Amino acid sequence: MTKLVLSNIFRFVVLIVLQILLLNYVNFGGYVIPFVYILAVLMLPTRVGNIPLLLIAFASGVLVDVFCNIPGFHAFCCTLMAFVRILVGNRMLTRGDPDVIIDVPSVRTVPFQPFALYLLVMTAVYCIAYCLLEAFSFSNFWITLLAMLLDIAGTWVLMMLCQLLISSSKK
Repeated sequence: MTKLVLSNIFRFVVLIVLQILLLNYVNFGGYVIPFVYILAVLMLPTRVGNIPLLLIAFASGVLVDVFCNIPGFHAFCCTLMAFVRILVGNRMLTRGDPDVIIDVPSVRTVPFQPFALYLLVMTAVYCIAYCLLEAFSFSNFWITLLAMLLDIAGTWVLMMLCQLLISSSKK
């Protein structure tokens, strides 16, 4: 149990530092901003209660907001993503079986297709909310839609690469 808590804390620190120091300054073509720190929230155990999950998501979003000088965008999007995880994400991981507990949702503990779909849905929720907050209008709808799709694709690909690299190094 202590090892699980320490590994989650380590994952949070590494991913948030990576996001703050490196990925916030990566901007592919003016549209793609990868948000890899959300993987720390998505890899929390399924047995984490709803309130702690929401609080952890909110705190990680606020931490990124503070260092990005953005007024609450990441906090809102991360909390919304955690709320959607409570509604549908855990069922996607456990395939609807309430007795299944997954300590660390990853490519190693969940079959590839359900995990990839889980990451895609949660990434879409986060990136759509973020892009809509950032644009705050529908005047440039097609540019905002393009930014959403590219953010979703870039974030999802980067998170899947992280998962595959981690899982292949532990085998």
